Amino acid sequence: MAKASYPYSYKVNGDRLGDQVKPVKVVPDEAELARIAKAYDVDGIESLTADLVLKPWRKDGVRVAGTLVADVRQICVVTLEPFVQRLTDEIDRTFEPVSTRPRRPKDLNDDGEIEIDLEGIDPPDVMIDGVLDLGALICEQLALNIDPFPRKPGAEFDDVVEDAGDEGETAEEKPSPFAALAKLKGEEDS
Repeated sequence: MAKASYPYSYKVNGDRLGDQVKPVKVVPDEAELARIAKAYDVDGIESLTADLVLKPWRKDGVRVAGTLVADVRQICVVTLEPFVQRLTDEIDRTFEPVSTRPRRPKDLNDDGEIEIDLEGIDPPDVMIDGVLDLGALICEQLALNIDPFPRKPGAEFDDVVEDAGDEGETAEEKPSPFAALAKLKGEEDS
């Protein structure tokens, strides 16, 4: 299984948290924002801030909760003009150390078929050697919120007027293809 690669990394030791609640504010610098923007094919990222809180979870796990706010510059698919869109998302993820005991996945039934509970809680992510990569977590949340077809506020698709042959003729004046077929059918019947 290939390890996922992220354009930004911000690692913290989750196994050293103990019983503490630790606030963490993550703010990538300009070079890091440019790398993230390039990786996610956006025109630019003007700002990105993640205000997170790390809390103990179960025996050796960590819960990461907080808010992600980003100002992302994209190109409008209608006007082809750049515009900035504010993205805000809540983060709530859990992490646990890699287990040395093999265990049966909870989503397999007795026949070995996968059953997914869409309303259930997501399984925890894995900490490698007690380390959490908050940068990877932030990149995942940001990527989920980027609009693949961004539209500048107020931008509308105008009715496309097809070339009807006459310069003054509009789409409403042009006969429909069905009317043209009906006319041809009438000529064949004669």
